[in-house]
This record gives sequence, C-alpha cells and structure tokens, in this order.
Amino acid sequence: MYLKTFIVRAVKMGLSRTLTITLLLAIASYILLFVFIYTNDISSVLYLLTRGESFGYVSLALLTRISSVTLHALTFFVLLRAVERVKLLDVIKVTYVSVFAELIVPVGGVTEIVKFALLTRNSFVGVSKTLLGIASHRLITTLTMLAFLLLSVVGLHMSASRALVLILPAATLILINLFLFLMPRSKALESLVNKLYRRLGRESGVRFHEEYVGDFTNLTKRYDYVLAATLLSVLERVSNVAHGYVLALLVGLKPSLWQLVIGFDSIYMIIWLLPIVTPGNVGIYELTQTGVLSLVGVSKGMAALLSVLTRVFIVLGEYPLFLAAAVSFGLSVKNISQLVKDWSRSSSNP
Repeated sequence: MYLKTFIVRAVKMGLSRTLTITLLLAIASYILLFVFIYTNDISSVLYLLTRGESFGYVSLALLTRISSVTLHALTFFVLLRAVERVKLLDVIKVTYVSVFAELIVPVGGVTEIVKFALLTRNSFVGVSKTLLGIASHRLITTLTMLAFLLLSVVGLHMSASRALVLILPAATLILINLFLFLMPRSKALESLVNKLYRRLGRESGVRFHEEYVGDFTNLTKRYDYVLAATLLSVLERVSNVAHGYVLALLVGLKPSLWQLVIGFDSIYMIIWLLPIVTPGNVGIYELTQTGVLSLVGVSKGMAALLSVLTRVFIVLGEYPLFLAAAVSFGLSVKNISQLVKDWSRSSSNP
C-alpha cells in the first residue's frame, strides 16, 4: 500500500522534466569526458574502472556521497534542536528536498528558501528559529571549510597568488554568512518575510525580531549544541575528502590529502559565489572542479574524469534520496518552483 502511494505521488511530480534535466546533466558530463579522452590513455582508465576491486570502491563512493549530505542535514538538525524541539527525520527530509531544489530551480540561495518555506509551512519550526538555524548552519559550515582550506594551503606550500584565489572567495563567503547571521537582529528581514507570506496567501503580520534576538542569545549559550554541530560539520568535510580519495583510487590516482580537501570540499565556497547558476550546478561544478584540481597539481585529464565521476555518484547516491523526501511531503516539481518564485517576487516588490 505504501509502495503504491509512493509511486502515484512520484508520477504526479512530473518526472519527465526531471529526466530532461538529468539528460542535460549527462551531456555536460560527457563533454568533459571527451576532454579527458583526448588527453589520457582511455584504455588504461577503462581497465581501472572495470577491475575486480572497483566494485568495492564504487560502494564506498556511494556511501561517502550519502554520508556527506546526511551529515549536512544532521548539523542543521542540531542547531535547530538547540532552540526548538524538532524531529530528526523531518529535518533530514527538509534538507534533502532543499538540496534537490537546486536541480529544479537555478536560483542562488534556493536551498535556504526551500528550507524556510517547508519548515514554517509545516509548522515544524517558527519563523525566528528557522532563520537562526539556517543562518548559523551556513556560518558554521563555511568556518569549518575555511579551516580545512587554510590547512591545505599550508600543507601544499602554495604560492601567495594561488592561495589568494582560494582564500578570498572563502573569506567573502564567511563575511556574507556572518551578515546573514546578524541581519535578523534588525527589523529589515521581518518586512521581507511578511511580503513572502502575503504572496503565499498567509497572514502577513509576522513579528519575529524580538524573538530572534532572544533565540540568538539562547543559541550562543548552548555551547554543547554549537560544539556538536561544529564536530558534525568537520565530519562532513572528512566525508567529502574520503569521497574524493575513493574516486582517486578508482581511477588509479593517489593525490595528497591537501589536494583532496581543496578539490572535493573547498571547491563549494567558490561555486556558491559564482554569478552563473544552472540546475544542480550542472557543467558549472564540473568545470570549476576540473580547474581547481588542476590548480593544485592534478593533470587536466584526470581532473576532468574525477569531476565527471563526482557528478555520476551525486546522481546515483543523492538524487534518489532527494526524490523520496520530496514525494514523502507530497511535493511536485511545480510546488517547489512556486515556493521559490513567491520568495523572489516578495523580495523584489515593495
């Protein structure tokens, strides 16, 4: 019975559009694969991908891919739990759907928009606590990423010019996230949220400024929760690096730890700042990762192959979870798109 309900909901989600986006994703990946073919010995790599131990590497790659996004969700849960009693499964599903939204709606910040809309719409968490959870999660994530990046820059003995290419985007992103963390303490965001609520046809007299200040103070006093969230974020960094290491072993490559940190974790701080956005960062992610891995000493051919494999395991490991989470909420592609459109209109119209 549950399986039948799940299938019916999945059909209603408009999977034809999702499949179309996935096809475009595959095309972008194959373009990079062609680049690889012309710069490497394809026969030797095909041998590496099909040898006996490759099955173990594939399994580990899927496991580390799933663990990364789940640790991301757990970090968010701990920060929310510091100020509100929420269910772990609800927060994990909301996080999965918010990341899935990147594939559907190519808009910067779409994950935060969907998190906010789902948590407040389903009354899991109040407006103030949702904003605090999102902002603190972004800040802690980028701070731990910066820490790993700085260790890698030192470990690789990078020149000042190359180090700045990586550190400046990271520092910029942290300043932005710090601003977002502190911004709700003013009343400016309160007005923006009320505009969104009017678009959604809900009561717009929301007042959360004073509550946010109180929740903000409470969170800063919950050292145990903040520490736990930080440790989970560190584990997410480790999982991203482990994923890169397994992919490297799969293709017979043995890069250094610091190359893996920058190529499979620090890269996100660059992508999040890029003005060009595509569904799921298709093409953008692959090109950026290829460039960053080349910057730290990996050959362009191998860098391109690793970026293609990264995308393959994102599709195989993460997208089924995202789809299942969306279906469990009864959401369609149209529903998710409309949430983002309503937010965009409310933020641009007086």
